[in-house]
Amino acid sequence: MSPANFTSGWLGNGERAWHGQGVVTEGTLPAREAFETANALFTVEKRELTYPKEVIGYNSPDSVVRYTSEPSGAFGLVRTDTQDILGIVSKQYEIVPNESLLRMAEFIREEVDMDSVVVLSDGGKVAFTATLRGASADVVPGDTVKRRIVGFLGHDGKTGCGAMFTNVRVVCTNTLAAAMSSATAKVSIRHKTGANDNFDQLIKSIDTARETFNNEVEIFRNFADTPIERGDFRELLERVYASEIPEGKQIDDLRKYPKLVRSYLGGFGAREFAPFTMWNAVNAITEIETSTQIGTRAYQRRQFARANFGAGLSTSKRAVMEALTMCESI
Repeated sequence: MSPANFTSGWLGNGERAWHGQGVVTEGTLPAREAFETANALFTVEKRELTYPKEVIGYNSPDSVVRYTSEPSGAFGLVRTDTQDILGIVSKQYEIVPNESLLRMAEFIREEVDMDSVVVLSDGGKVAFTATLRGASADVVPGDTVKRRIVGFLGHDGKTGCGAMFTNVRVVCTNTLAAAMSSATAKVSIRHKTGANDNFDQLIKSIDTARETFNNEVEIFRNFADTPIERGDFRELLERVYASEIPEGKQIDDLRKYPKLVRSYLGGFGAREFAPFTMWNAVNAITEIETSTQIGTRAYQRRQFARANFGAGLSTSKRAVMEALTMCESI
């Protein structure tokens, strides 16, 4: 498996990924061309799996056991161009084709510029990222956040399909969850009966929401204008990681605690952009939870999935919410 489980992809604006793979172009591309360049329009079929069943009562003069092939009731998700099995699912599982993810990107084409299309885990996951036009601002000079939308689709039997809004701190390449109070910040649809209808409804309901982006930038600027002490940073960590601290233990006992402190004191952009502020603290958490530019290769592979599909985004969002609460009382 390649770094970050990266199988193929297109990356625009001359920005190479940390793993150095994929087709990189200057500027952006139309959605279909981006998907085609990334080899992201492959098809997937659901095929029933079989198992060998011994034939009872079969008498063979040479004692050879005879088997028949029996349907198992389980189905494999097969990528038709490579014949790779991407996941195992039930009969009720409904495939959402990659063309539907492309339709999502094309539906918002007047509002966005495509940034990337990636195929992960041999096709088990496909995602695109696009930047909303006119939704970019500096929190402090040189530290830019942009409103981006990520559309994603899973064929691994575990990942659903949907869309999320994120802000990427460009200088540090960290992902922050956007739309702190919006129920539509992330919408994930399960692959059960009706999945394609639900996905179609999601595409039609996407709201690029520049107004909420501007509100969020003001919140981030308030973070940058809020100096904090070491004790405040510790309190933020205790709030964000409350569910991870074992009973009778303290935040210091978490394995990631030393990494969080190092990130706060000297992580990406920590000294250049609003050091020792709530903005610095939030970005320290985000770096540890989502950055693919730190740690070992194995760690980076896990981080890629966390940042785009998993717990990393949830923790980043929680950090913003807890920081907002603390700023109201500081």
